[in-house]
Amino acid sequence: MKRLSANAKLLFGGFIALCFLSILNSAYSTVLVVIKEEFALSYTLSGALMSSYFVGYTIGQIPWGYLADRVGSRRVMTLSVIGIASSTILFGLASDIRQALASRFFAGLLGAGVFVPGVRLISDWFSPRERGTALGILSVGGSIGLIVASWAAPLLAIRLGWRSSMMIFGLLGILSSALMWSTLRDRRVRGTSTAIKKEMAGFLRLGSFWILALTQFLRLGSNYTFIAWLPLLLHEEYGLDILSAGAALSIFNLAGMLSNPVGGFISDRVGEKKVLLVSFFALALDLILFTGVKTSPMIYVAAFILGWFINLIRSPSFAILPKLYGIEVAGRVSGVHNTFASIGALSLPLLLGYIRDSTFSYHLGWMTLSALLMFGTTINVFLRTPSE
Repeated sequence: MKRLSANAKLLFGGFIALCFLSILNSAYSTVLVVIKEEFALSYTLSGALMSSYFVGYTIGQIPWGYLADRVGSRRVMTLSVIGIASSTILFGLASDIRQALASRFFAGLLGAGVFVPGVRLISDWFSPRERGTALGILSVGGSIGLIVASWAAPLLAIRLGWRSSMMIFGLLGILSSALMWSTLRDRRVRGTSTAIKKEMAGFLRLGSFWILALTQFLRLGSNYTFIAWLPLLLHEEYGLDILSAGAALSIFNLAGMLSNPVGGFISDRVGEKKVLLVSFFALALDLILFTGVKTSPMIYVAAFILGWFINLIRSPSFAILPKLYGIEVAGRVSGVHNTFASIGALSLPLLLGYIRDSTFSYHLGWMTLSALLMFGTTINVFLRTPSE
């Protein structure tokens, strides 16, 4: 009972950290139409607001993962949330696009110390049969954060302006760090630095390492393409107002809130590979459906399916890492793989913006993303897991 209570407290701290990371990362996307108009941005530059965040996020992955292995996740996660919250306040104060891009870059760089240390935290405190479920529960915080942002950001922007909404979220993020500090705790599980370096070098020669790296690239790249572009797509091509488009994004995020723990629970019982295969295939088909829908109910159904499957694979894709490579390097391996994820999140939203500028339509971009997700299905057929 004591262990259960302690672990629940730990999960709560991680839940809050991921919740505010998601709020602070995504709050701007539901009001992107307003930001785009104020700064007179092209579609490519609008995509660059998401990509600049992930330039910083990509750079920060391995250093934050290393720090989590060395000094523990509690300090790293708390400082990381303070950093992204401060950068969000600066984003609200930006006077031109250069300052906006710079503040988004630092938000990514400083915010990169939440998820990977969270994976290390779960690896330390939960058994292999529990990690998928624990990561899923932790990730619910991220989904709730996205839902909060998708409703609160446009409502605050309508009443107070988008700048004030960013600063309010930033101040709340700084205040939330006290909760994280009081609930998170560390357990040290170490290997020798020489052994860890040898193991890391050996991992680079494994096919599974690169299959999972590409999986992460497609997973997070697709996820943030949806987050960055769905509201604008629905506003421009389907004629939805800012609140209706935000509602569709909240349905996407609600689906993720439900599927995050479900994905972890299922993968703990049937294996991570099956969840990855089914999810990538379903996402590729749903994107084809999305381009053909004409009515609001079907738009919301398609958005729910996207949110369900893109989040179903999150926990399995990380829970498998300690099984394959060991707890001692969980922070570093997760950091390397999340670097690939961040490169995807940097590249794919920018790619869709470029295709939209070039073709004056979202259709080819959506089809390109569908083809990439089908490629993700194919490569995971060749993934070798501990049970195989």
